[in-house]
Amino acid sequence: MLTVFRQHATSWLIKVALFAIVIVFIFWGGYSYQSQKAARLARVGDVFITYGDYNRAYDQLLNIYRQRFGNQLNQDLLNRLDVKKQAMDLLIDRILIAQAARKLGLETTAEELQREVLSYPVFQRDGRFDQQLYVRVLQQNRMTPEIFESQLAQDLMLRKVEAFVKRQAVVSDQEVEAVLRHAHSQIQVAYVAFDPQAFEKDVQVDEAALKEYFEKNKEKYKEPEKRQLVWVAFPLDDYTKDVTVSEEELKAYYEDHPQEFHTEKQVRARHILFRLDEDAPEDEVKKVEAEARDVLAKARKGEDFAQLAKKYSQGPSAPEGGDLGYFKKDQMIPAFADAAFALKPGEISDLVRTQFGYHIIKSEDVRPEETLPFEKARARIELQLKREKAKDIAYERARDFADAAFADGDVVQAAQRMKLSAEAPEKWFTATETLPKVGRAPEAMEEFFALSRDQISNVLEYRNGYLVGQVKGIRAPEVPPFEQLRERVLLDFKADAARREAEKAAKDFAQAAAGTNDLEKAAQEKGLSVSKSDWFSRSEPDKDLMLWGEAAEAVFQLTKEKPLTAEPVSWQGKFLVCRLLDRRDPPPEKMQEGRDMVRAQLLQTKQNQLWQAWLSKQRREADVEILQEI
Repeated sequence: MLTVFRQHATSWLIKVALFAIVIVFIFWGGYSYQSQKAARLARVGDVFITYGDYNRAYDQLLNIYRQRFGNQLNQDLLNRLDVKKQAMDLLIDRILIAQAARKLGLETTAEELQREVLSYPVFQRDGRFDQQLYVRVLQQNRMTPEIFESQLAQDLMLRKVEAFVKRQAVVSDQEVEAVLRHAHSQIQVAYVAFDPQAFEKDVQVDEAALKEYFEKNKEKYKEPEKRQLVWVAFPLDDYTKDVTVSEEELKAYYEDHPQEFHTEKQVRARHILFRLDEDAPEDEVKKVEAEARDVLAKARKGEDFAQLAKKYSQGPSAPEGGDLGYFKKDQMIPAFADAAFALKPGEISDLVRTQFGYHIIKSEDVRPEETLPFEKARARIELQLKREKAKDIAYERARDFADAAFADGDVVQAAQRMKLSAEAPEKWFTATETLPKVGRAPEAMEEFFALSRDQISNVLEYRNGYLVGQVKGIRAPEVPPFEQLRERVLLDFKADAARREAEKAAKDFAQAAAGTNDLEKAAQEKGLSVSKSDWFSRSEPDKDLMLWGEAAEAVFQLTKEKPLTAEPVSWQGKFLVCRLLDRRDPPPEKMQEGRDMVRAQLLQTKQNQLWQAWLSKQRREADVEILQEI
């Protein structure tokens, strides 16, 4: 009981905040690398990695992947991700970074550590560091200030090394130009499209061919493993009525979590941006300012601001009418924020100059700063604390029932004896389905699908409580009989045959067009229609073609010397044969639009590459020995 209480007595928000403080490099928990020889897995210089270190690292990686992939995470995916090796590599890297930090003189100073601790809101009351709150939060998470500060100091040291390495990355103007040119260079093409649906009516089907197709593609129709389950659920709602929360507890929570009940002032605004470099020459500044003032005059005469933004704005929010949504003051650069927060709803600013150019800002709405008073927050706090206490009670009930079910060897029998309601549907469940009256419970389903027939689960947690279940039957993955799947097989057969015919027709046409070097003439001879695209780029596709990715890249490889696609381009189920009509440089405004974003993205990519290269070099030069295979 006490263990469960300690797990659930504190707010999840505090735990998340503390987790963000401590775990910056994924793995940290005060690992002790020195251990007995039998427990050692690897050696990095004179530092050892133990089974305990590895298991904690592996479990945390596993949790990250569970959150990322959900029900799609299985053993095959874990093997392909090579999570075992990832866990070991991360532990080794962390030791190497710490060793490099000491060599580089980048260890954390007492002043840096103090500033970091004092800066975290979770340890503050009324905007100031509170020593008693600091100690209490750490105690609630089973940590002492000494352990926490030791871990934080090492984490800061690791961050300093990463920042030191990444500062060496530089992005040139030429690199930015190349990316923008690649993204915004435009072409125009003529093309003939071959849609498989047009060929389906000519597909001939006989029963023998259909059955042969089914036999060759049986794996496609295999149904996953299914299980018949019984369970008893212990939802939190059943226990909230049995708990009480004192006034002192309510007030203590309110005082300890001021950030939950305070909302800063927010503004919802639209803007029209006229891009202009900070160091632009005076004649260009005057030109852009004049254009902006013309649009400002239109806005103030009552023209629709959103439509003006769509037409004139050079910012990324232009397609949404310049709508920036709600934002806090510190989310915008100072000049923009000062102007936006000075407006009343409906007001339009004068021109505002920032590092990006000239802005016209219209305020749409203002949400005032507000601190929810205790009396208004009381009901919400009471419900949350009651649910936290109810969670402990539910766990106790579920654990007691699990003991009884293990003793009886049967969940239903134990439920009847203890006068509990057991769910025993006749349905066979797949691993990704939801349980009636429980809902989505991916971790519980994962546990159920790891059990043997008649095996009883441990206490399993789901979103609204706990449950204990038993596997009553297992059906291995199987392919249903042909008769049961005939209609589905027929549709697949016809679609597959039509696709092959469409691809063959496209290839034949591509050869004919190549023979004459004339797409239009070849199309006329075969009675096919030729379409013509608008000008489009890799970043802004033609509205009809909508080419992206590899398909777009294939078309952008066309030249005046080789204007025809040698092979049909497969795109969205169709096959395209294209001829380049013309090519042109990006519009000047596109070469200016998003330069800062492109530079930032290139810098981030270079920094990450530099960091990985540095880590690889440390690994190559390090004295690393794997003592036992995982």
